[in-house]
Amino acid sequence: MAVSNLVIETIIRRRSIRRYLAQPVPEELLEQILTAGLYAPSGGNHQYVRLFVMRDPGRLERLNRELCTAFRQRELDPSNYQNKSAVRARAADCHFLFHAPVLISAVSPREHGNSMADSANALENMQLAAASLGLGACWINQPHWMTGCPAVRAIFEEMGMTAGEDIFGSIIVGYPDQTIPAPPPRKEGRIVREPEN
Repeated sequence: MAVSNLVIETIIRRRSIRRYLAQPVPEELLEQILTAGLYAPSGGNHQYVRLFVMRDPGRLERLNRELCTAFRQRELDPSNYQNKSAVRARAADCHFLFHAPVLISAVSPREHGNSMADSANALENMQLAAASLGLGACWINQPHWMTGCPAVRAIFEEMGMTAGEDIFGSIIVGYPDQTIPAPPPRKEGRIVREPEN
């Protein structure tokens, strides 16, 4: 399929990146990424989602350590999607943040019915912005899955997360330390159109 629109080209070529250079993300690029997140659609235009940015290596390592500890305590259950994280946590070199220099988490009110959708919109906007700027990004589930873990929450509360807020999703961002792969073929049958009259 030929595409002549830069936005759609970025959507199609964006890949989840899990290997990063130690090089920091310049502030001007990070600001553009965060702006893209702020301009994501928001149900009722409430704009409840707040973007928590972590770049301090010590804080990132502490978060990873707490995530690994929490997942190690989970019983293995192959029927649970989170089981892959419980298995990974048992490896000596477990690193859920893939040593990326930046983590951005979407934090929003727990009781707001649109918090997950609003957060997902913001995080996707930022992943696309990162790809358009020559950076890599990847959605990270573990902080969301451990939003109720006191040790994980403590790190976010130090940054201002309130008792009524949860982590609804996160992305890591940085310069890729890998070749960006071509997108794999899309599975057939995922578009369902209404019958023609």
